[in-house]
Amino acid sequence: MLKLIIFLYSVYFWKSSGKSSVLESIVGRDFLPRGSGNVTRRPLVLQLHKTEGMQEEYAEFGHMPHRRFTDFSLLRKEIQDETVRITETSKQISPIPIHLSIYSPNVVNFTLIDLPGLTKVAVDTFLHLSPYNSD
Repeated sequence: MLKLIIFLYSVYFWKSSGKSSVLESIVGRDFLPRGSGNVTRRPLVLQLHKTEGMQEEYAEFGHMPHRRFTDFSLLRKEIQDETVRITETSKQISPIPIHLSIYSPNVVNFTLIDLPGLTKVAVDTFLHLSPYNSD
């Protein structure tokens, strides 16, 4: 009997608290957008796939399934472009995830989810937690 174990790790905390950096440390690559404020404006579902042998590392996006990215610096721009495609140029958060798969002999089979950060938004006299950007 084949037993399949799937690991799932979600990162959800205050904006600009280093959530994306934690994910990059797990992957061992620098590829996520950087900046001030709420940079992660769409959930990123990151699936790591362990490959056997000395195969070259590559990545594929769910919205571009037949394009392989071997230059990981291009992933950052594609994540930014895909975010803007859905949210346009507003600073709003979208619940529509970006799906990214990374194939490498240097990772374990693992799914990570990078969620937009929490912000504090004052409404009337109460302070509410909101996944929407207050900038």
